[in-house]
This record gives sequence, structure tokens and C-alpha cells, in this order.
Amino acid sequence: MSECYNIEISDGKLVFGKRELGVPGCVIQGKLPEARDGLDAVCRMGDPDLLQCLVYRRENAPGGIFALRDKYGLLFTAVAESALVYSMALGHFGEMTANARYGVDVYENLEEPDD
Repeated sequence: MSECYNIEISDGKLVFGKRELGVPGCVIQGKLPEARDGLDAVCRMGDPDLLQCLVYRRENAPGGIFALRDKYGLLFTAVAESALVYSMALGHFGEMTANARYGVDVYENLEEPDD
């Protein structure tokens, strides 16, 4: 079973708080949202074999859902209730997935000599 969080802003920063499973927006037992759930799949950020974030936007309401997964399955979902939180979370999860890929690339290339 995956975890589910609310994303809010406090002092200009994103804050993640626990969200009850079964509340709209939570993904239960690894089932990802579908179009019929009132969400549009926007993009995938990251590497499917390492760490990726699936981004969903609400069709007729502000906010959206971020589903973070690795190659083994869903880790957690995070729900943004407003457009401001949603846009800040896009940057947060984009940076997180990019840094994960960068870290692996650096580690994998440690044996190659620097020029």
C-alpha cells in the first residue's frame, strides 16, 4: 500500500502532511489515476528505471496529483489543492528526479578518469 500526502505552502516552502487513504486524490494499492477520475495526465519526469514522477492535473478544478514511483512500483502520491501549490510542486519533483538521475550518472562514471 502506498502513502498519500497533502502538499501545502508554509513560509514560502512546500510542506507535506499525511493524507488519509480513501480521500479523493489518493492512490490505493498502487492503482494510478485514470482520465475518468477527472484528471489529465500531463507528463512523466525522471527515469522509469530509477525514479519518476507522474504528473496529473485536475480537469475542471485547480491543483493536481503527483505520483512518485521507482522501478519496483508506486512509492507515494501527493495532492496539490491549488494552482500555486501545483506549480511549485512541479519544480520540486522535477528537481528531485533530475538530481536522482545525476547522482546515479556520477556514481556510475567514477572509474572514468577526468580530463
